[in-house]
Amino acid sequence: MFDIAFSELVVIGIVMLVVIGPKRLPEVARAAGRWAGRIRRFVDEVKRDMDVELRKDELAELRQVKEQLTETKQLFEQTAAGTLASLASIQPTETSATASSAPVAPEPAVALQGTGKKKKTARAAGKKFSTRKPTTPSRAGHGRATRKRR
Repeated sequence: MFDIAFSELVVIGIVMLVVIGPKRLPEVARAAGRWAGRIRRFVDEVKRDMDVELRKDELAELRQVKEQLTETKQLFEQTAAGTLASLASIQPTETSATASSAPVAPEPAVALQGTGKKKKTARAAGKKFSTRKPTTPSRAGHGRATRKRR
Protein backbone atom coordinates (compact mmCIF):
# COMPACT_ATOMS: atom_id res chain seq x y z
CA MET A 1 0.00 0.00 0.00
CA PHE A 2 2.64 2.50 1.07
CA ASP A 3 5.58 0.45 -0.25
CA ILE A 4 7.63 0.77 2.92
CA ALA A 5 10.52 -1.67 2.97
CA PHE A 6 11.78 -3.47 6.08
CA SER A 7 14.92 -1.31 6.19
CA GLU A 8 12.80 1.85 6.26
CA LEU A 9 10.75 0.42 9.15
CA VAL A 10 13.97 -0.26 11.09
CA VAL A 11 15.11 3.34 10.54
CA ILE A 12 11.70 4.66 11.72
CA GLY A 13 11.89 2.38 14.80
CA ILE A 14 15.39 3.60 15.71
CA VAL A 15 14.37 7.27 15.31
CA MET A 16 11.30 6.70 17.52
CA LEU A 17 13.44 4.91 20.11
CA VAL A 18 15.84 7.88 20.24
CA VAL A 19 13.14 10.59 20.21
CA ILE A 20 10.55 8.99 22.53
CA GLY A 21 12.84 6.87 24.69
CA PRO A 22 12.74 3.24 25.68
CA LYS A 23 10.29 3.73 28.60
CA ARG A 24 7.48 5.41 26.65
CA LEU A 25 7.93 3.54 23.35
CA PRO A 26 5.60 0.60 24.26
CA GLU A 27 2.87 3.02 25.40
CA VAL A 28 3.13 5.03 22.18
CA ALA A 29 3.11 1.83 20.09
CA ARG A 30 -0.10 0.64 21.86
CA ALA A 31 -1.78 4.02 21.33
CA ALA A 32 -0.75 4.02 17.66
CA GLY A 33 -2.16 0.48 17.30
CA ARG A 34 -5.47 1.57 18.89
CA TRP A 35 -5.72 4.54 16.53
CA ALA A 36 -4.94 2.35 13.54
CA GLY A 37 -7.67 -0.11 14.65
CA ARG A 38 -10.18 2.72 15.08
CA ILE A 39 -9.35 4.10 11.64
CA ARG A 40 -9.74 0.64 10.06
CA ARG A 41 -13.09 0.08 11.77
CA PHE A 42 -14.29 3.51 10.68
CA VAL A 43 -13.25 2.85 7.07
CA ASP A 44 -14.93 -0.59 7.15
CA GLU A 45 -18.11 0.94 8.56
CA VAL A 46 -18.15 3.61 5.85
CA LYS A 47 -17.67 0.89 3.19
CA ARG A 48 -20.54 -1.14 4.68
CA ASP A 49 -22.82 1.92 4.73
CA MET A 50 -21.94 2.68 1.11
CA ASP A 51 -22.70 -0.92 0.10
CA VAL A 52 -26.06 -0.81 1.90
CA GLU A 53 -27.00 2.44 0.17
CA LEU A 54 -25.93 1.08 -3.23
CA ARG A 55 -27.98 -2.05 -2.66
CA LYS A 56 -30.99 0.05 -1.72
CA ASP A 57 -30.61 1.99 -4.96
CA GLU A 58 -30.24 -1.24 -6.93
CA LEU A 59 -33.33 -2.70 -5.25
CA ALA A 60 -35.29 0.44 -6.07
CA GLU A 61 -34.21 0.15 -9.71
CA LEU A 62 -35.14 -3.54 -9.75
CA ARG A 63 -38.56 -2.73 -8.33
CA GLN A 64 -39.11 -0.18 -11.09
CA VAL A 65 -38.07 -2.72 -13.72
CA LYS A 66 -40.44 -5.27 -12.17
CA GLU A 67 -43.31 -2.78 -12.29
CA GLN A 68 -42.54 -1.98 -15.92
CA LEU A 69 -42.47 -5.68 -16.77
CA THR A 70 -45.79 -6.21 -15.00
CA GLU A 71 -47.35 -3.34 -16.94
CA THR A 72 -45.96 -4.72 -20.21
CA LYS A 73 -47.29 -8.18 -19.37
CA GLN A 74 -50.75 -6.77 -18.68
CA LEU A 75 -50.64 -4.82 -21.95
CA PHE A 76 -49.71 -7.98 -23.87
CA GLU A 77 -52.46 -9.96 -22.16
CA GLN A 78 -55.04 -7.28 -23.00
CA THR A 79 -53.85 -7.16 -26.59
CA ALA A 80 -53.92 -10.95 -26.87
CA ALA A 81 -57.42 -11.09 -25.38
CA GLY A 82 -58.62 -8.47 -27.85
CA THR A 83 -57.02 -10.32 -30.74
CA LEU A 84 -58.57 -13.63 -29.66
CA ALA A 85 -61.96 -11.97 -29.31
CA SER A 86 -61.71 -10.51 -32.81
CA LEU A 87 -60.61 -13.88 -34.20
CA ALA A 88 -63.50 -15.59 -32.46
CA SER A 89 -65.92 -13.19 -34.08
CA ILE A 90 -64.38 -13.82 -37.52
CA GLN A 91 -64.29 -17.66 -37.34
CA PRO A 92 -68.06 -18.36 -37.35
CA THR A 93 -68.48 -16.50 -40.64
CA GLU A 94 -65.67 -18.51 -42.26
CA THR A 95 -66.96 -21.85 -40.99
CA SER A 96 -70.46 -21.11 -42.28
CA ALA A 97 -69.01 -20.55 -45.76
CA THR A 98 -67.13 -23.85 -45.68
CA ALA A 99 -70.12 -25.70 -44.20
CA SER A 100 -72.18 -25.04 -47.32
CA SER A 101 -69.79 -27.11 -49.46
CA ALA A 102 -70.44 -30.84 -49.85
CA PRO A 103 -69.30 -32.91 -46.86
CA VAL A 104 -66.43 -35.27 -47.52
CA ALA A 105 -66.60 -38.73 -45.95
CA PRO A 106 -63.39 -39.59 -44.13
CA GLU A 107 -61.59 -42.82 -44.98
CA PRO A 108 -61.83 -45.47 -42.26
CA ALA A 109 -58.60 -45.83 -40.29
CA VAL A 110 -57.26 -49.07 -38.88
CA ALA A 111 -55.55 -48.88 -35.52
CA LEU A 112 -52.20 -50.63 -35.26
CA GLN A 113 -51.47 -53.00 -32.41
CA GLY A 114 -50.56 -51.46 -29.07
CA THR A 115 -49.92 -47.93 -30.32
CA GLY A 116 -53.37 -46.38 -30.07
CA LYS A 117 -52.43 -44.07 -32.96
CA LYS A 118 -54.18 -44.20 -36.30
CA LYS A 119 -51.94 -44.95 -39.24
CA LYS A 120 -52.59 -45.18 -42.95
CA THR A 121 -55.59 -47.24 -43.93
CA ALA A 122 -55.01 -50.64 -45.39
CA ARG A 123 -56.53 -49.57 -48.70
CA ALA A 124 -54.40 -46.44 -48.90
CA ALA A 125 -51.28 -48.50 -48.21
CA GLY A 126 -52.24 -50.96 -50.97
CA LYS A 127 -52.41 -53.93 -48.60
CA LYS A 128 -55.10 -56.55 -48.16
CA PHE A 129 -57.14 -56.70 -44.97
CA SER A 130 -55.93 -59.31 -42.52
CA THR A 131 -58.32 -61.93 -41.15
CA ARG A 132 -56.69 -62.05 -37.73
CA LYS A 133 -58.35 -60.45 -34.77
CA PRO A 134 -56.52 -57.38 -33.56
CA THR A 135 -54.91 -57.92 -30.18
CA THR A 136 -55.62 -55.60 -27.29
CA PRO A 137 -52.92 -53.09 -26.51
CA SER A 138 -50.61 -54.05 -23.65
CA ARG A 139 -50.76 -52.28 -20.32
CA ALA A 140 -48.67 -49.18 -19.81
CA GLY A 141 -45.35 -49.93 -18.16
CA HIS A 142 -44.54 -52.97 -20.30
CA GLY A 143 -46.29 -55.58 -18.20
CA ARG A 144 -45.77 -53.95 -14.84
CA ALA A 145 -48.74 -53.36 -12.59
CA THR A 146 -50.19 -49.92 -13.17
CA ARG A 147 -52.35 -49.71 -10.09
CA LYS A 148 -51.34 -47.15 -7.52
CA ARG A 149 -50.45 -48.52 -4.13
CA ARG A 150 -51.95 -46.89 -1.10
